[in-house]
Amino acid sequence: MVPREKKDVWPEPRIGIFQLVPAPERPTDNEAIEQALREIDFAEAAGFDSVWIAEHHLSSFGLVGAPSVYAAAIAQRTRRIGIGYAVAVVPLHHPVRLAEEISWLTHLAPGRISVGLGSGFSPFELEGYGVAPEERRARFIEGCAVLEGLLGEDAFEHRGRFWTVPPVRLRPRPFGGKPPLLRACSSRESIGDAARRGQRILLGLKTPPELAAAIDRYRSARSAIGVLPDELDREIGDIPVLRRITIGESDDEARDIARRAVGWEANTARRPSGDDPAAGNEPPDGHDALAGGCVGTAATVIAELRRVSELGLRRIIAWVNFGDMPYDRVRTTMEILARDVIPAFRAEDRRSTAVA
Repeated sequence: MVPREKKDVWPEPRIGIFQLVPAPERPTDNEAIEQALREIDFAEAAGFDSVWIAEHHLSSFGLVGAPSVYAAAIAQRTRRIGIGYAVAVVPLHHPVRLAEEISWLTHLAPGRISVGLGSGFSPFELEGYGVAPEERRARFIEGCAVLEGLLGEDAFEHRGRFWTVPPVRLRPRPFGGKPPLLRACSSRESIGDAARRGQRILLGLKTPPELAAAIDRYRSARSAIGVLPDELDREIGDIPVLRRITIGESDDEARDIARRAVGWEANTARRPSGDDPAAGNEPPDGHDALAGGCVGTAATVIAELRRVSELGLRRIIAWVNFGDMPYDRVRTTMEILARDVIPAFRAEDRRSTAVA
């Protein structure tokens, strides 16, 4: 490899946090929400880049059933940190109402709002809203088109399969224009489609080889429509990628803690009504508890983040509070991230880009 002629194509590496707000038997729902708010306060003060909110419904798997309400609370509680949906589950929203909520947020936190969009994956949640699971893809495509139109155009109308919107003008208009809209992508097909359409993307819990394949697919599709290499580097550097992160005194300790927490999460996702609390913390057969994880000592986590950075990805969403992870462990991981990992990750990134 040779030194790049233009080092400014590489975005500054950033680490944000991801909030699902799970609610195991202890703590209570109220305590889980208070803990989530304390995470926000710490992230704002400690130099984390952003907070990304995961929308889920009707179970202890995740409490953020009203993501715009929670995002508004974060907007008023903070002054610096970016606020993102990861993701807004489009089939569960009337797109006009969701567009209004997003537009309001751009006024409450100017320049800090990003909106990830997804189709959802839980039949339980879709059915709880009266949405047939087999309709989710079609609702997602149509809902996204309405959102794009309302947020991006001065006047808009729509007549579709699920929604009809007469000629309307969104008020208030988005402050500073349409906020960034990102598409959550998991398959090769969705990555290629988003790349061809010029849509920004979000990537989830993929292993480094899977991330490499995703980036290759994105780069190939964008290159095919004439996007130049320097611009592609900038785009890839701005793709947020989710990583589970748990830091311990040893790799074995951290992995054991993370594996048990993921076990609770996986079993809760399979029994959303919560009617079998004895299911335990062992992950179900065939479940890779640490896929997409940076788990171990601070040095191990830095090395894992380096593997991600070497792919050109420079926006990490750190998922530190997952499953039934004890809150003191969540806080310890966040403190070590802020004190040791974020500065080292940025230093490692600066060294690696000199010869990338």
